[in-house]
Amino acid sequence: MAGSMSLTLSFVATFSLVICFAVSLFQMRYFFSKYESVIGNHFLLSMVQLISCLFSFLILIYVFLTSNFDFQIVYSNSHTEKPFLYKLSGTWGNHEGSLLMWILILTIFNFFYAISNSSDIKLRNKIIANQSFLILGFLSFCLLMSSPFILLKEDVSQGLGLNPILQDPLLAIHPPVLYVGYVGFSLVFSFAIAGMLNNKVDKEWASALKPWILIAWIFLTLGIALGSFWAYYELGWGGFWFWDPVENASLMPWLSATALLHCIIVLEKRDTLQSWTILLSILTFSLSLIGTFLVRSGILNSVHTFASDPGRGLFILLFLAIVLLFSFSLFASKGGTMEKPSSFRVISRESGILVNNWLLLTILFIVFLGTIYPLFIDLILEKSLTVGPQYYVMTIAPIVFLLLIFMTITPLVGWAEGSINQALAKIKYSLIFSLTLAFAISLYFDLFSITQVIILFLSFSLIVTTFFSGIKFSKNNFFIKSILGKTLSHAGFGLFIFSVIANATYSEEKIYDAKVKDILELQNHQFMFEKVNQVEGENYNSIQAVFSLLEDNKAVKQFTPEIRFYDNPPTVTSETSIVHGLFSDMYIVMNVPQYQDSISVRIHVKPFMNFIWLGVFMIIVGGLFSIIYRIKS
Repeated sequence: MAGSMSLTLSFVATFSLVICFAVSLFQMRYFFSKYESVIGNHFLLSMVQLISCLFSFLILIYVFLTSNFDFQIVYSNSHTEKPFLYKLSGTWGNHEGSLLMWILILTIFNFFYAISNSSDIKLRNKIIANQSFLILGFLSFCLLMSSPFILLKEDVSQGLGLNPILQDPLLAIHPPVLYVGYVGFSLVFSFAIAGMLNNKVDKEWASALKPWILIAWIFLTLGIALGSFWAYYELGWGGFWFWDPVENASLMPWLSATALLHCIIVLEKRDTLQSWTILLSILTFSLSLIGTFLVRSGILNSVHTFASDPGRGLFILLFLAIVLLFSFSLFASKGGTMEKPSSFRVISRESGILVNNWLLLTILFIVFLGTIYPLFIDLILEKSLTVGPQYYVMTIAPIVFLLLIFMTITPLVGWAEGSINQALAKIKYSLIFSLTLAFAISLYFDLFSITQVIILFLSFSLIVTTFFSGIKFSKNNFFIKSILGKTLSHAGFGLFIFSVIANATYSEEKIYDAKVKDILELQNHQFMFEKVNQVEGENYNSIQAVFSLLEDNKAVKQFTPEIRFYDNPPTVTSETSIVHGLFSDMYIVMNVPQYQDSISVRIHVKPFMNFIWLGVFMIIVGGLFSIIYRIKS
């Protein structure tokens, strides 16, 4: 039976959530209030929401760090032998803990919005009321169906442990960062609902909303990048993106948010596309909800996981249905009335941004279909359907062609009315340079696929054109213009696409059954299998193979792939060994030995990996510069 200390902690933590629940319920009165409230009320109540939820979350962290196995969640996800970092990350490395983190981040966004500068009190009232409704819904789910503070009925001395694959420093921070991105779009959603209820979606509304879109978008981009990098070096597949349903669940709201980010620019500058902006705001948060809870409910791993807890699954579906039906019904009744007459022609920057939106949403539809349809077939027909990378590559590649073209030309076309000829005249030398560079690279690397050459050319065109048009010089010194954020992000996207194509084209791998002192070869590289070591880690034992990269018969670099054996829970993992180079990574993975006299290894040569990460980094930094410039201005 649980001790008195555990009973007290469970009661206090749950009571703190009840306080947050009561305050959220009280805050919802602003939905119906016709009067302007005092700003101090918002500050005080949102602070109580935040402190009460934070206190509960800190208690959860405490019981994990102290290995208090009286709590069911700690028993199921921790062990006394776990290092400090993984005891900490075990707090949110499960359904109940991640749900509480989701609620905490909701209260954080609500608090920071409550203390932000806003001249429109009526809009603020509705936004905070809608945020409180979301907090209330998730708290209800947490308290009724997924409480992290349930105590075990029997005494135990040890926990089951955390999945060893999750015991990684990068993955410890990946979920919180990703969740800030997901939850950040709740505020975007609340802006959309409040704008429709108040019949006010204009330049001022867009100007207030844009920084919150940027913040959520940056965190979502960073969260996806961290997960991708973790998969690259930890899972041993040799790649950074596998079109796995869990990955797609995060990509879909990113695509929608990227379209929204461009759309809000048009609304802020030209006071048009109101209904389109509202629709994208609702869609982005809806996809964040759907993706997060599909992953956390286990549906993406197996649809039959849903049946193991029908009450929890029904609650999720019911809350999702309420949010989606209310928001889209409100949009159907009011969205059209918000739109102001458009004053732009077919050839204009507004039209180019709209086309970019449609292309991004087309990619979104392709990803959504490839992710959801197999689950639907499994659920309804109980038949397995696999959608592989080939489906995504073949369907998305033509759209990427068009996306790169419009990303290159659109910023050079004028608002309201523009000229394609004038835009092309501005970039003709950039296009010639990019075409020459693309052909030079294709000849040097014996690359004759017309599709790949075209993408290389379009990627170079976007990079070169964006930098030439986006970076300005003064007479005395280099200065940052307001478009530097866009310049870095667009150029980063071009670099990312180029690097992905080059990586896919020139990557090579080879599998060997190797014995000690064997020399293995790949792409004119020689690898000497030196020895096998037995390694004892903090909470595992491992077999470690040692390989040396040879140049002129001398060892210049060393690789140490491992097979790790964990006891709590009993798990075997394969740890990669990567040597990063400027233009290429060398990557060795060892499989579980089948024979005593040899081991199976996979050797990869992965070109342009650093440029993939650099492209993503430029996209993120571009978003940060956009926020910084906005704050300074």
